[in-house]
Amino acid sequence: MYRERKAIAVDQAYRIRDNQFWYNDCIFADLIRNKEAIEMNIDGLGARTLVHSATGVDGRKTTSYKLPSRADRQWWKIHRGETVKLELLRIIDKK
Repeated sequence: MYRERKAIAVDQAYRIRDNQFWYNDCIFADLIRNKEAIEMNIDGLGARTLVHSATGVDGRKTTSYKLPSRADRQWWKIHRGETVKLELLRIIDKK
C-alpha cells in the first residue's frame, strides 16, 4: 500500500523558469544546495526525482536540477512564468 510522505519543506509559490528547476530562488534552497538528487511533489505534475545538473564548464556547481523526462521538461516549459506549489519529499546525497 502506498503511504503519502510528509513534506520536508514547502514552497507555496515557486515561479517556473526555463526548462529546469533553478533552486536559488526557492525557499528551501539551503536544504538542497549541491545534493545529488531530490524528490519533489510538483503541483500539477506529481512526484518526481530530479538530478542535480552537471558542473559548469568553469568548474562551478550549477544551481539547478534536471526534470527526469522530456515530457516533464515540456510541461515545465509550457508553465514558464507561472507559480506552483513544490513539496520537498526527500534529499538524496551519496556523499
